[in-house]
Amino acid sequence: MSKLYMDLGNTSLKVFNEQGELLGAYNKYMDNWEEDFKRIFEPTCYVSCILASVATKAELSKIKSLLPDGISLTEASFNLGLWSVVPCYQDPSKLGIDRLLAMEAAFRESESSVVVIDCGSAVTVDYVSQTGFHEGGYIVPGYRLQMESLLRDTSLSFEDIRPSLGLGQSTSECIRNGSLRMITSLCESVIERYQPSVVVLTGGDLSGDLSSLSQLGRRDDLLVFKGLNYVYKSV
Repeated sequence: MSKLYMDLGNTSLKVFNEQGELLGAYNKYMDNWEEDFKRIFEPTCYVSCILASVATKAELSKIKSLLPDGISLTEASFNLGLWSVVPCYQDPSKLGIDRLLAMEAAFRESESSVVVIDCGSAVTVDYVSQTGFHEGGYIVPGYRLQMESLLRDTSLSFEDIRPSLGLGQSTSECIRNGSLRMITSLCESVIERYQPSVVVLTGGDLSGDLSSLSQLGRRDDLLVFKGLNYVYKSV
């Protein structure tokens, strides 16, 4: 009998076992994803779930309703006695748990100062000192949000092309390359300013339009899972 780890984001749900194997990845806008999710528990060998969630209360309630009877659910939260990273926020509950778990995993593995870059719906860049103190970070709209904002609030239309850091030579290139340049410049400036021992990147957009950011450091798509495992393995 064992536990599951779940990462519930703004648009997706990922489910891992204790060995870090991805059992399911679901986009919440997909049809019938709930039925696929429930199949993980047939037949069940799991007794508990540890959940990292940045979703709304309604989405969280939906996940809870899909769990079979008899499976306990623990929502990840900051507890000074369990964590190695100390947040700079006066109220740590206001710091997204996915950000904090990513920092926890990156710091435990590096055992030194680290910049963590997460490329998802938003791009977050956080710096953790060599003592484990989270000095702070930045949150900016992710690449796709920038594109959606321009499409929604202007009369612009543009082609679906892969961006680069070069000067654009069409409206589509100027918009896409400009967004990539903005995000890249933010990440590079933080790295240059704080000179971390390690840079770790994660997030779904590293497999798409922000793939060029991978050259800034080491990519790890399991950071949130690793953070959950480090903190809750013995719980």
